[in-house]
Amino acid sequence: MMLFLNVLERPVPQEGQPLDPELRKSWGWWKVKKWTVHILNRLFTRFGDLKLRNPENRAFAQMFQKNYAGKVLECHLNLLGVVRVGGYLPDRPQLDVLLFEIVFPLMCFNDNDQKLWEEDPHEYVRKGYDIIEDLYSPRTASMDFVSELVRKRGKENLQKFIQFIVEIFKRYDSAPVEYKPYRQKDGALLAVGALCDKLKQTEPYKSELEHMLMQHVFPEFRSPVGHLRAKAAWVAGQYAHINFSDQNNFRQALHSIVSGLRDAELPVRVDSVFALRSFVEACREIFKLMNEVENEDLVFTLETIVDKFGEEMAPYALGLCQNLAAAFWRCMNTAEADDEADDPGALAAVGCLRAISTILESVSRLPHLFVQVEPTLLPIMRRMLTTDGQ
Repeated sequence: MMLFLNVLERPVPQEGQPLDPELRKSWGWWKVKKWTVHILNRLFTRFGDLKLRNPENRAFAQMFQKNYAGKVLECHLNLLGVVRVGGYLPDRPQLDVLLFEIVFPLMCFNDNDQKLWEEDPHEYVRKGYDIIEDLYSPRTASMDFVSELVRKRGKENLQKFIQFIVEIFKRYDSAPVEYKPYRQKDGALLAVGALCDKLKQTEPYKSELEHMLMQHVFPEFRSPVGHLRAKAAWVAGQYAHINFSDQNNFRQALHSIVSGLRDAELPVRVDSVFALRSFVEACREIFKLMNEVENEDLVFTLETIVDKFGEEMAPYALGLCQNLAAAFWRCMNTAEADDEADDPGALAAVGCLRAISTILESVSRLPHLFVQVEPTLLPIMRRMLTTDGQ
C-alpha cells in the first residue's frame, strides 16, 4: 500500500515529458500513476466502506479503512489540487475548493470542445453520447461527483452549490454581449440538468423550477452561441416532466425544441431530437392532469405536441387515442350534468375530438394503425353522428 501511495505522491519530472497532451498520457510516468489510481480505486470500492464488505474480508477491510482509506483520498485530492493551481499542492484541500475550483471548471465547455465542435461536429456528438467515452470523461465524472455529493451530503452542500450556480447566471445576465461568460453558463446549465432529480424533490427549489427555466434556460434557445442552444435543448428535455403552472411555457419549450431540429449546427439538432422524446413522454403527465382537471388548454397542449411530431407519434397513436377517448367521455358526462353553455367540460370534449383528429391525420399514411384505433373511436362516432349527440 505504501508503495502505491509513494508512486502517486512522487512528483513527475519535467525533463523528457512530452509537450503534446496525447503523447503525455502515454508517457511512462503518467501511465504508472494511471494504473496505480485504478488499483487504489478498486481497493477503495471493495474495502473503503465497511457496509459493503464480505464477512471473509472483515479484518482486511477494517485495517484498510483505519490505516489507508484516508491517505488514498488525500492523495487523490492532492492530484486534483495540481490541476487547480498548476503544481501547488495544498496541505488540506477544502471541499469548497474541490467543488468550485476543480470540479465545476471540468463541467464547462472548453477549448477542446470548441475545436471538435467546429472541425468535426459528428465526432463531438459521438463523444457526447458514447457510453464508453463516459467511463473516461472528466466531465461525466464531475457530474457524477456533484450528484453523489448532494445525495449523500445535500443538507450542507446543495444550497451552497445552487447559490454558486445562481451567481453565474447573474453574472452572465448582467455582462455585455462581448463579455458574457458563455462557457461558465454552459457548465451551470449542465449542473442544473445533472441535479434535475434532486431539485424536483427538494424545497424551495422544486417550486422555482419553472421560473428558473423561463429566466435562465429557455432564452438560450436564441443564443448566438451554438453550444448554449444545444445545452438549453438538453436541459429542457430533463425538465419536460415538471408540472408547468402555465401551459404556454410548456408550449414555448416545445416550439423551441422543434425549431432546434432545423438548427444550422448538427449538435443542436441532435440534442433537440433527444429532448423531443422527453416531451412525448410528458404526454402521460398531461393525461394525469386531464383526469383531474377538465381544461381545454391541456388538450390544446397535447394537440400541439401531436401536430409537431407527425408520424413520429405512430408508436403512441393507440395509447393517445385511448386516453383522449376516455377524457372525452368524462368531459361529456360533466357537460351533460351541467346545462351551462360555456361549460369547460364541453370545450374540453371538443378539444379531445380535435386532438384525435390530429393524431389520425399524422398517421394517415399508416393505415394498419386505423384497425387498432377503430374499437376506441367507433363508439364516439356513433354518439356524435346520431340524434343523441346533438
